[in-house]
Amino acid sequence: MTLRRLETTRRSFLAGGAGLAAGALAGFPMPALAKNRPVRVGIALPRTGPLALFAEHLPFVMDQVERATKYTVNVGGSDRLVELVIKDTQSSPNRASQVALELILDEGVDVILASGTPETTNPVSDQCELNGMPCLTTEAPLEPYFLGRKGDPAVGFEWTNHFYFSGTQAGGAILEIFGQVETNGVVGALWPNDSDGNTFAQIYPPVLAERGMTLSDPGRFDMPLASYSAAVAKFKADGVEIVHGIIPPPEFTTFYNEAIQQNFIPKVLYAGKTSAFPSALETFGSRAHRLVTEVPWGPQFPYTSPITGQTAAEVVEEYHAASGRQWNSQLGFKLAMFEVLFAGLARIEDLDDPQSVQKAISSISDDTVVGRVDFSKGPFPNTAVTPIAGGQWLEGTDFPLRLAITENTFAPDVAIEAKTLPMLSA
Repeated sequence: MTLRRLETTRRSFLAGGAGLAAGALAGFPMPALAKNRPVRVGIALPRTGPLALFAEHLPFVMDQVERATKYTVNVGGSDRLVELVIKDTQSSPNRASQVALELILDEGVDVILASGTPETTNPVSDQCELNGMPCLTTEAPLEPYFLGRKGDPAVGFEWTNHFYFSGTQAGGAILEIFGQVETNGVVGALWPNDSDGNTFAQIYPPVLAERGMTLSDPGRFDMPLASYSAAVAKFKADGVEIVHGIIPPPEFTTFYNEAIQQNFIPKVLYAGKTSAFPSALETFGSRAHRLVTEVPWGPQFPYTSPITGQTAAEVVEEYHAASGRQWNSQLGFKLAMFEVLFAGLARIEDLDDPQSVQKAISSISDDTVVGRVDFSKGPFPNTAVTPIAGGQWLEGTDFPLRLAITENTFAPDVAIEAKTLPMLSA
């Protein structure tokens, strides 16, 4: 049989089309299946807006999954097609909540996937929780995801499941990187008024104090921010030599350009949501050299995809060949999202019972390309923590930048490649 045509194929997704994507390209021959309804999977992620870099790998990963699975899965003893219904959150929490509701009420999906920072995962998860819809999310640190939703660690949530690195561990990795560079210990904070920023503002100051470090904090701010000149001026006045930010690429570009103009170059510069993306840094040329970042996944990670059979390094190599673009860590998590999904679908006893679907997903304890995902271990109910290393961008060869692993406290399977160096002076 052939999968009926939905509004958009992966090919038109690559061309920028909006709306739905079929589980396989319409018109391609599919295996003959019993007359069972397909599994409908909703996907909410930021295809446009300041968080769009979190969605750039989806077409490539969808093609990988199609090649390996033909978008079929055995559910309760019957082979079924998998249909994907993709919605753009436009990098807006309000829009993310809206599209989640559309997937639940209008599209008749059986499970929802969401990825791309707490601005996406949290509102989507909240709608699923309110409507009894099984949900699987990733690409948001565990603490902003769970605590940002006012979750009770003793109770948890009934319908939502999440895997990614722990913000506490990521913060620890970044602090270890800070400690590799000789500084005066004065840290400038760029923490906005959002789930990530408010969480870091709550948990980071006492941690810095315990390490004998001093905090220079201009306070929470709403984005987009037209100018960061006031923050730069405060950092200069306070003698800041380390900057810790949690801001997306457009905001970081504004901040860093103004910092360069004001001759403010800290010895260590970190910007979560930006510094993990080489494409967001290339515009700065050599000014991007020695920026530091957490590394939740990369070709250095010694894990294999249960869907494609490829190592992390082989996934990266194929992505480079297919796209001509440089990898970033979200490539691994996009693939892992499908790995966890298919592992969960194969455990379902009754597709028409949402509780059976949720039970199947929450029972996952499987190896993935980003490491083991085990929802029974937490640290919060129905969450799984994945390894997190730290690294620094250096001058590249095949691409303008290359990422060297410099810290592995929370990812001991990942080998250290270099020691963190201070930023180049102005």
